[in-house]
Amino acid sequence: MKEFPKTSIVATGDTIVCDLPYNAQVTPYFDIEAAAGGHISIFTDNYLSFSGGEANLRAEYLTKEGPQAYEHLLWMNGHKVYYVFPKGTKIKSLKFRETGYDTQFSGSFSCSDPFFNKLRDKALRTLYVTMRDNFMDCPERERGQWTGDAVNEAGEVFYAMSPSAHLLIRKWLHEIIAWQQPDGKIYAPVPAGNWFDELPCQVLATLGYYGIWTYYLNTGDKTTIADLYDGAKKYLQLWEPDGQGLMQFRRGDWTWGDWGDNRDMLCMYNLWYYIALDGMERMARELGKPADAAMFAAARARFHPAFNARFWNGKSYRDPAYKGKTDDRTQALAVVSGIAGPEKYPAIMQVFAAERHASPYMEKYVFEAMFRMGRPDEALARHKERFSEMVNDPRFTTLFEGWGIGPKGFGGGTVNHAWSGGGLTVLGQFLCGVEPLSPGYDTLRIMPRPGKMEEAAATVPSVKGPIRTAFVNRNGRFSLDAETPGGTTTVIAVPSAKKIKMNGKVVFANGNFTKPGAAKPFGTEGGYVRFLVGPGKWRFESEK
Repeated sequence: MKEFPKTSIVATGDTIVCDLPYNAQVTPYFDIEAAAGGHISIFTDNYLSFSGGEANLRAEYLTKEGPQAYEHLLWMNGHKVYYVFPKGTKIKSLKFRETGYDTQFSGSFSCSDPFFNKLRDKALRTLYVTMRDNFMDCPERERGQWTGDAVNEAGEVFYAMSPSAHLLIRKWLHEIIAWQQPDGKIYAPVPAGNWFDELPCQVLATLGYYGIWTYYLNTGDKTTIADLYDGAKKYLQLWEPDGQGLMQFRRGDWTWGDWGDNRDMLCMYNLWYYIALDGMERMARELGKPADAAMFAAARARFHPAFNARFWNGKSYRDPAYKGKTDDRTQALAVVSGIAGPEKYPAIMQVFAAERHASPYMEKYVFEAMFRMGRPDEALARHKERFSEMVNDPRFTTLFEGWGIGPKGFGGGTVNHAWSGGGLTVLGQFLCGVEPLSPGYDTLRIMPRPGKMEEAAATVPSVKGPIRTAFVNRNGRFSLDAETPGGTTTVIAVPSAKKIKMNGKVVFANGNFTKPGAAKPFGTEGGYVRFLVGPGKWRFESEK
């Protein structure tokens, strides 16, 4: 139990306003003397102004005669706590107890651009305040486990929190399948109470590469994918082929692809289906189901050329029947899924330069796509542009549901929506370049994509132990420090240079590997020189 700082307490009439140190899940407390029959209200700034809908969570208390203390055990959250006391109340102390999911902030990130440090801090705070007994879209409007939101949240967990938080991811995935209906339909959100609707794109995101497979890749928990596999396969069987290699549009109960306008829905839904096929094929191979793996591989092989033939018009991906502006979300999903090859990247970059339709939820995939296309500077510039209003807003320690508050928001517009924090993942996975290559981090890659960023460092709390990496990129020189835990093999990729040193010894010069010592040459590809190393500390230095 903590007291509010005295400097944060402001009294106006019958109301006392107390600042919290940040947006937190709290149970507020008071110790007072009062007359019998008085009425006390306790609520937060979210209740007053930022709930994303109708005012809801608050506490009401009726006083007895004399001294009394009360802690409101139904948690609430916000940046400020308001107490409204009856006239004549003597206040002895006001306190709060912060509660939340049992995990540690074990990851870290910093870079030479203060904006992205602040973005990452706000993304982490938003993530934590939307975790408890389930992932939630927001902690005051409904606390619903919308499964598309949880996909982004789970991805953030792997780069920010101790492995204890993996249990919450596992619980979410089991609940998605446990609530599956006999006909194969899957709800979003779950657990379902008064909501029994299928959102096809969110379900596909969960069952595919970014959902179940990413969980397995980061944890190595094979039991869970074995538990989930049959239900995921049953859901995909609900989708009907169109006879031309693609899938018919499945409306579900809510035809939702994202907040905002200019959604090219047929393209988007087909791309999410393809990403789901990718995850299912990988799971089938891991689980020793060669017939299923071959079935999913064949479906993907048909899908890839069919999608490009139908939807690529030479400038962008676009359903010929779609009449809106070119959808940036669709281009992003085409890149991250592998549907779009490098020959299409210049045209897609033109779309990203011109179009701004994705919500903060889908902007994560635009950010990732631009990194995958080898355009880190443009990726960072766009993400900074789009998120600047909420990151730079001094009133909040969290990220918003929409691009602003009130009329600039979507769906009610809460001020703490972890679906907006996908940048946290991208900064660790692509800017700093840390990602698992095989389940449970048996093998991993450290491949920073610095662009013009001068410095960045990250600690990734993997199931094998912390992975630490830091680069300095300045004045034509590049250095990379990496520390990898026991039980891992790491591919370290260094931007190509005339000469590269490892731990002080030349290991690459004039286009050729030299005697590398503890590092094994692993080829060159895509502007990188790659080395294979075991656990330990490694320092690579290069000059252009």
